[in-house]
Amino acid sequence: MRTVLAGAASVPLGVPDWPHTTDGTPLVARCLLLHDGETSFCLLSLSVLALTSEDSARVRSAVSLATGVRREQVMVACTHVHSGSPVLSDIPETRSALVPHLCTAAAEAASQAQEQLRPTCLGYSAESLPGISRVRRIRRRNGTIVTIRRAWPQGWGWARDPETVGPEEPLDDLLTVLRVDDQAGNLLAAVVHFTCHPLPDFLGWAARLVEAQHPGAVCLMLNGCLGNVDTPFEVPMRGRTGADQLPVLGDILGYRCLELLARTETRPEAPVAVASQPVFLPADPTFLSRPGDRADLWPEALSAGGFAAEVHAAVVGDLALVGIPGEINVGFGVEVERSSPFGLARVVGLCNGYVGYLLPESSRSRGSYEADPTQWGVVGGEGLPRLLYAVRECLRRLST
Repeated sequence: MRTVLAGAASVPLGVPDWPHTTDGTPLVARCLLLHDGETSFCLLSLSVLALTSEDSARVRSAVSLATGVRREQVMVACTHVHSGSPVLSDIPETRSALVPHLCTAAAEAASQAQEQLRPTCLGYSAESLPGISRVRRIRRRNGTIVTIRRAWPQGWGWARDPETVGPEEPLDDLLTVLRVDDQAGNLLAAVVHFTCHPLPDFLGWAARLVEAQHPGAVCLMLNGCLGNVDTPFEVPMRGRTGADQLPVLGDILGYRCLELLARTETRPEAPVAVASQPVFLPADPTFLSRPGDRADLWPEALSAGGFAAEVHAAVVGDLALVGIPGEINVGFGVEVERSSPFGLARVVGLCNGYVGYLLPESSRSRGSYEADPTQWGVVGGEGLPRLLYAVRECLRRLST
């Protein structure tokens, strides 16, 4: 095995009038570039809600042009910030005005990371972090589902209603960190994976905390199978859902990241490999017949009858990161783990595109917000099996 070279950088997104979220966390492009002598892998974490496949492709192309890293070796992951700039607007003119700023920031972050390439040691750790996330799709005794979202006070009582059975599926609350050190043992970069809808932006808060404790290091946040996962703080904190909760959630996550990073052992040899697989996701018939405002967000899907998407996977040592272009359910992550030949596989949501919520057919049939094709449940039930097949193909290729 060869020693891995790595560089990392963080650059403000530069969107006019949006230096930070309305939560007060910075809007930035964070980049980690790895090269093992044969393969490069460029990982970008953008503090934005999500990007369409077309807009993600523009960002990846800008990074490739700036660095020479092949486009298929560039992974763009969005943290799903709800309090940032409207990069997923239904208005095409708004998106076209914002995306060039993201391309510039991502290309600059990648260029800086490339300039700083140096020999490194890498290692990862994972441990459960209970208490700050929960499955928000709640099964009722009549077989239906209700969604408990902290932004919707009218639903807060459902969790304790006698007709409530419990969460639709088990929670994935695994916190994973990839530690990247320079040869002196100083933290160069941390990649943090945790699954939750970050309302408020506690992922950004935690990243800033880690970076403050390790000056010069870059902390990239990755979200996971967040399609049915939210925070559980609306009732215990008496309905306060914004700034009052941010330091609580952010400190819990950030300090736990610091603890896990401190206990992570690293070594200089770690193979790097990247694979991708195209996949067509048939659209829900209701979306095709009544797209509403989404017609301007996904015009290509309307004309094609579905979404031309991509599964993107990368392996660093024995850790696999599997990128999916949407908000996927936690059960999908379990299936990916079962399919993986690697020590740990983590699904990265909102990666290289956005196709709305992705639920299995059994879950879609029970209804509620995530399954509503007039909202964001625009991919039909055939989508998940196709995605899982593409994931297995990627992991198979990476393991040979």
